[in-house]
Amino acid sequence: MRSRLLRSFFLLILLGALSLPVGAEIPTPEEFAGFRMGTEGKLVRWERIVEYLQQVDVASDRVLVQELGKSTRGNPFLMAIITSPRNLARLEDIKATQRRLAYPYDLSEEDAQRLAWQTPAVLFITCNIHSTEIGSSQMVLELVHRLATEESPWVENVLDNVVFLLVPSFNPDGQIMVVDWYNQTKDSTNALASMPWLYHYYTGHDNNRDAFMLTQVESRLVTKVLYQDWFPQVYLDEHQMGASGARIFVPPFRNPINPNVDPTIWAENGLLGFAMFAGLHDAGLTGVTYDQFYTSWWQGGFLMEAWWHNIVGLLTEVASTRMATSTEQETAKLGVPPKDPAPSFDEILDELEKDPKKPYPAPRDVMPRNNYPRPWLGGKWTLREIIDYELVATYSLLEAMAANRVTLIRNQVKMGQKAIEAGKKDNPYAYLFPPDQHDPGALWQLLEVLHYAGVEVHRAGKAFKADDKEYPAGTYVILMAQPFRAYAKDMLEIQKHPDPKTMPPGAMADQPYDVTAWTLPLQMGVEAKEAKKAFEAELTKLESIPRPKGELVSATRGRGRGFVIAPGPNSKVVLTNRLLEAGAEVSWLTDKVEVKTRRWHYPAGSLYVRNPSGEKLGALVAELGLVGEEVTAADEAALRGKLMRLRRPRVGLYQPWTASMDEGWTRWLLEQYEFGYTTLHNADLKAGKLGERFDVIIFPGDRDKKDILEGNKRKWTPEEYKGGIGEEGLGALREFVRQGGTLVLLDESAELALESWAVPVKSVLKGVKGEEFACPGSLLKILVDPSHPVAYGMPPEATAMFANSPAFDLAPGFSYTDVKVIARYPATNPLESGWIRGDEYLHNRIAAAEVGYENGRIILLGFRAQFRAQPHNTFKLLFNALHYAAAQKP
Repeated sequence: MRSRLLRSFFLLILLGALSLPVGAEIPTPEEFAGFRMGTEGKLVRWERIVEYLQQVDVASDRVLVQELGKSTRGNPFLMAIITSPRNLARLEDIKATQRRLAYPYDLSEEDAQRLAWQTPAVLFITCNIHSTEIGSSQMVLELVHRLATEESPWVENVLDNVVFLLVPSFNPDGQIMVVDWYNQTKDSTNALASMPWLYHYYTGHDNNRDAFMLTQVESRLVTKVLYQDWFPQVYLDEHQMGASGARIFVPPFRNPINPNVDPTIWAENGLLGFAMFAGLHDAGLTGVTYDQFYTSWWQGGFLMEAWWHNIVGLLTEVASTRMATSTEQETAKLGVPPKDPAPSFDEILDELEKDPKKPYPAPRDVMPRNNYPRPWLGGKWTLREIIDYELVATYSLLEAMAANRVTLIRNQVKMGQKAIEAGKKDNPYAYLFPPDQHDPGALWQLLEVLHYAGVEVHRAGKAFKADDKEYPAGTYVILMAQPFRAYAKDMLEIQKHPDPKTMPPGAMADQPYDVTAWTLPLQMGVEAKEAKKAFEAELTKLESIPRPKGELVSATRGRGRGFVIAPGPNSKVVLTNRLLEAGAEVSWLTDKVEVKTRRWHYPAGSLYVRNPSGEKLGALVAELGLVGEEVTAADEAALRGKLMRLRRPRVGLYQPWTASMDEGWTRWLLEQYEFGYTTLHNADLKAGKLGERFDVIIFPGDRDKKDILEGNKRKWTPEEYKGGIGEEGLGALREFVRQGGTLVLLDESAELALESWAVPVKSVLKGVKGEEFACPGSLLKILVDPSHPVAYGMPPEATAMFANSPAFDLAPGFSYTDVKVIARYPATNPLESGWIRGDEYLHNRIAAAEVGYENGRIILLGFRAQFRAQPHNTFKLLFNALHYAAAQKP
């Protein structure tokens, strides 16, 4: 971040001795780019956006551009701060005030009133998180230019009363990728082809589903702005949506509402949403709607997460074009919907394949009503119109922020104070986390992401009692009497999503939007206790969350034969991979063993490392938060016949040319836990001889058999990315398994085996209708067999993320001698958090299994064990499956 002195120096160089107005040296976006923003077929690539903003930064006394860090692929991640010169000169004071407003412990009503009148409101806007939603990244040039140069009462009023934080692209890497792909294909027969890889390197469209786990660099950068540095009053995320309906969505959102959110948020969502709604209509724009599409429940997106932080989180979604290529839609009459049934998306694509210039069918939703008074009736739709809609919405929000500055600030303070008071008198009083956890690393990660998002965490210096239970020194405590109580509570408690059938007709969609549950202790396998009543304890507020420290006990001072290490923490996998990479002799215990030195029991799945360097191993164990001890010669005798030698698994990960997000998340997770892997495409599988290169091949969970076999068949797809693995690839996989290979099939990809080969299990949910069974994203109890190698290190009961997943049962003609059940659902309702309809379909069904196929095996994980890198509780099922594939092999 450049200092004010450095900025002044560059400004003097730029202006020289001329006494020109500051804004005179700033080119218009059209002058800079050589075309008007939104021109047909023209896009500004990220590095040019960076260059323009840097020019504005140097020339304007209203704009400060900061590089917050680097993106995943090393591109600059920028934020522009736009406000009056007077505000820009006192930014540190304003930031300090924002922190006082966000944590109003000692803020009197008089102080709050004084600050509300003395300080500007802060607005944070992020653009272009989904890279193909390109309009907002183009819009920012005109937005910044106007605010940096225009001399008008409107701009003066806005900049005096608002500090505007603007992230021009939440995903710079993706912006570059989609612009390059568009420029490469726009004038070819491939103009309608989707980019065949993810537009965020690991997460694709799921990058806005990373708001609470914070696995990605970009997520951390934005969260730091929100809950560490600035604590804005309002946050707007600008998106695009489908091309055939309304032109723009603005808040308020749909039912159901999340009960932990302060009602003031819903009121201010309406206040500011209607300001945009009014501004868009005042500009004569049609197709403006609210109270549609997106719910007020979901703890998934960054703008939604703001609600639990006493920040007004807003969303706009503008209808899309084909990037910078306009679309055409047949026209309808106001209030007269077409009589023909609405075509499916595939049917629309079928028509476009025959004639790429054929207009989209006429809009179906043409009946004027309160939340959609001037429906879009069709016609031409351009990137320029997307930019115009976004500019009007943004200007309307800025104006409303300036006009309601004092109210927004006062309400933010009141919401924080109400949360503090509620935490003192309502249940729960606190959440308690004993230090002795099955996976101390998972506890660290849970507390670390909450702390990063502004939640205050304490630690007990001495043992104490709460709700008549004893808790040891070192217990972590999250007191609910804090401003972000709603966020901590919502992340830690059980979700109870309303059943759509209990709501009034039309009040709520039949199927929830995205997932319905996220309870972190369940997802991560962490023990968390609610304390209902106040208690006394010696607590220290933590500035950071300390990583767990491991211990490797050497009772014989290195004279032993090896070391045994407990299997609970996920970090044991990192140790295993590092040791195997270094050529160490590493085995799994296949049964429990008691080490006589300290009489500890080490269960099946514990690591046995023979003849290592105790000093080096001890350093690794300490770094990774593990526990182990030296094995004497006498102890080693007890290990005979109970060891399964491990080898480095040769892992192949299938990556379709249809941008699989589940593949991206899996790839990210493998890298974090230090697995080597090879990405496999269709041609690699078709080439056969897979057993010569791989022990195990993984298929992501968001592609079923049809998707995997056929891939993208559209004629506009470039030949090298067309199709799937086909029967040839399927045959090569079959031969791979028959010859001793292991196939790991996640979630939907289980169909690949179940519907292709004679395996002893079948799907029990295939063809079941949504009104009979639905579970779009909930946390379910599973009963685990920890004696199976794939479940080594897991407790007997665990939690799985079930998101429209399959479940299994025996196929006709087979018995349980043909199937090794790794996990199953209980004989009662398995729901632990979220919502399910027709739970009886899962009673006693198989959730995960190993099935033999000639000399090889297929591991079926019927749920997403690695879903969005969130359920640490079930990561081991994937990791163990990979090591199991190479165990005992030469």
